Amino acid sequence: MKRPPPPPTCQPLSNPDFDRLKAVRPRLWTSPKDTCLTCLKRDGNTYRWYAADAANRRTEEVVTYECDCRDQWLMHLWFLNAGIPLNYQRLGWDDIKAVPQHIVEQVMGYALQAARNIASGRNLILWSKDPGTGKTLFLALLCKFLMANGFQAHFSQFNDVIDLFTSTWRDKDEREHWTRRVRNVDVLAMDDMGKENKGRIDVVEDMVDRIIRARVSDAAPTIITSNRSPQEIQQGYGVYAMSLLSESADFIEIPGTDYRPARRELSRQEADLGLARPITAV
Repeated sequence: MKRPPPPPTCQPLSNPDFDRLKAVRPRLWTSPKDTCLTCLKRDGNTYRWYAADAANRRTEEVVTYECDCRDQWLMHLWFLNAGIPLNYQRLGWDDIKAVPQHIVEQVMGYALQAARNIASGRNLILWSKDPGTGKTLFLALLCKFLMANGFQAHFSQFNDVIDLFTSTWRDKDEREHWTRRVRNVDVLAMDDMGKENKGRIDVVEDMVDRIIRARVSDAAPTIITSNRSPQEIQQGYGVYAMSLLSESADFIEIPGTDYRPARRELSRQEADLGLARPITAV
């Protein structure tokens, strides 16, 4: 069986972006001819995974797929260049288990109205005081959905955005990179706001102020996950900047229990069955 090709918006990286990835990732998958992260170049370049129904939802039937290693490679680099780690490249909407359906529909609603939300600069804050409820997974899935529909997205840990911001003080190339990836990207996705080092509060407030002011002025959406409540978010990081963000934001609480133990058990089951998760945009 063959899987659908990657989205038509998936394009090979520019040489500068590819060189940047190689510089920071010594073990980067650089060619689909000799290696493959999905089929591992075994059994005639095939792998076993669940079949999908007409709506592209996962079924219980296990089938053997022909691996298009080049398509998997292109999607891997495409997502990686947008900051999406390999684990989240392999997860889809079917992997959301412990979140109430009406919450899933709320988050998916933002994606399905992406053109309107992005044109109007509609921000989104996914929050929960509890860990492991799926906030980061939702964030990655939103980014992949937006990219598949032709929008530019940058996914990053909040701490990494801080590091990228401070690197612009010393290096012109990093400043240009920050401007393109953080300041001017269609959708900026920042994960785990609230877990940063408290000793960096002045830097954090300066960075947030610059990012939020600029993006709100340009009606450029920002999607944030946080372990802080809406009130705590609005009162921190420079009140004026966060007030600007909140004026055009939807706050969605992601309730539920920590799904990570269940994910560990599921990973063991998949390994026992000899299954291989492909990189996917859905």
